[in-house]
Amino acid sequence: MRIAVLGGGHGAVAAAGDLALRGHEVRLALRNRARFAEIFATRRIRLEGLIDGEAEVADVVDDHARAVAGADVVVVPLPAQAQEEMALRVAPALREGQVVYLTTGTFGSYVFREAAKRAGAADVTVAENATLPYGARLSGPASVRIGLVASHLPTGVYPASRTDEALAPIRELYPVTEPVEDALSAGLLNFDGALHAPLVFMNAGPIEALDEFDIHVDGNPRSVVKVSITLDRERIALRKALGYSSHHWPLEDLYSRTGETFYGVISRDRMERQSVWREKIDFHHRYVTEDVGCGLALWSSLGRRLGVPTPLSDVFLTLASTVNDLDYRATGRTLENLGLADLSIDALKERLRLG
Repeated sequence: MRIAVLGGGHGAVAAAGDLALRGHEVRLALRNRARFAEIFATRRIRLEGLIDGEAEVADVVDDHARAVAGADVVVVPLPAQAQEEMALRVAPALREGQVVYLTTGTFGSYVFREAAKRAGAADVTVAENATLPYGARLSGPASVRIGLVASHLPTGVYPASRTDEALAPIRELYPVTEPVEDALSAGLLNFDGALHAPLVFMNAGPIEALDEFDIHVDGNPRSVVKVSITLDRERIALRKALGYSSHHWPLEDLYSRTGETFYGVISRDRMERQSVWREKIDFHHRYVTEDVGCGLALWSSLGRRLGVPTPLSDVFLTLASTVNDLDYRATGRTLENLGLADLSIDALKERLRLG
């Protein structure tokens, strides 16, 4: 298929390389020409780790609308907070019948499609999955190391009435795609807020002091894990209150080191061997701006609307807002900011179904 990959870093390079390696015609759009000068010059990407090989993409551009034109599927591995801007940027190039695929979404399919519609775009369908297809980090100017490859990609579609037709081409790209009820169901399967907020804020000392710190290997003693699992139960309570019955993919299964996760069973030994996350991060990393500012902000607002307590979501929203001098309740991905706060739950479900 003809694939456009729109991104800015690890996920976009990983997706473009993998999909090109598997025979698809890939046009890769990257924002930073200087950072990726070698990829722009050669159109070649080296994949290392769980996927090994050298791929050649059809084109590399910094004009995202140009990449979108004529594509069958538009893959968007961008942080959630960049989804609206990207929708506005490519709106003139979108055509009816295209499928936009957000990896992941954090309920971004609603944000992307509504923004594109406001900009006068054609009627496209937007899908989002619950987790990244790859755990990846750039390892060089034209290379990316893959530490994890998804075994399950629960995916929701906006509008949900188009689920079958939208997932048909996506399954050609990722056969492990599994349909869920709608876009909000998929957004609430992304447990990264529960995973990353405790890992970041309960490891503030080493994160600020050390040049490199692997939060997934060194940052999860029992106390952090307990907070993460308890926070994740707030997400699951929201899903149950909304009537979603698809598998909840509890974070507890990941930390059991024996349960099935999006990436299969991740033992401690496997995590240490395959980790690509030893790096310098700060409190403006997407673990905060995306997973708290979009993820936990959404959980907290849904909790208020549904009468479901979200005390830990509220705590980490307060911590992140204080550290970054930014009120994520006012600026984040809340029902109020999405224009959905006044809808009844039945009306919300109908909106998700029909668009």
